[in-house]
Amino acid sequence: MTTNLKKSFLPLALLMTGAVCLSLFLASCGGGPKDGVWIPNPVDTSELGIRDHFIPQDSITAYRKRYDAIRDTLQVAMPSLFIPFSEAYNKRSLLELMKDPTCVGLRVYYGATAVKSDGKQDLRLILVGVDKLGKDVFVKKFSSADGKVGDDPPSGGFEYGQCAPPCYDEGGK
Repeated sequence: MTTNLKKSFLPLALLMTGAVCLSLFLASCGGGPKDGVWIPNPVDTSELGIRDHFIPQDSITAYRKRYDAIRDTLQVAMPSLFIPFSEAYNKRSLLELMKDPTCVGLRVYYGATAVKSDGKQDLRLILVGVDKLGKDVFVKKFSSADGKVGDDPPSGGFEYGQCAPPCYDEGGK
């Protein structure tokens, strides 16, 4: 009788074990944060793809020190041109560029704003993606500028980083 009892509980025990394993599997696959972004990392054997961009922190400090001296000289020579020490960009903008499956890197363009009413201009950094052939990769604007439903948002890159020191007009363009 003991053997028959064990045989009758065996399928139930296996079923319960399977149910527990399945529920653990399902919970582990779908229980993480929902605000992440998957960024593809396409194979890139181009010169850009194999380049090592790492620079040690002490070299960064030395480069910045030399740039600061050059910047100060340029500011004296061109007082109407604002040249920032740095520009910071938010993570959302960088992720928007990097999540494009054709994007294998970032390109930084240098640009200048139009002359403003005060007679000054800003030197600015412009970020776009780059594909494995070295061509620019543009993104669609997060939302339509005037908010009309059905509008096709413009393509472009990112500019107007947070300047240090603050740009002439930090409140907007």
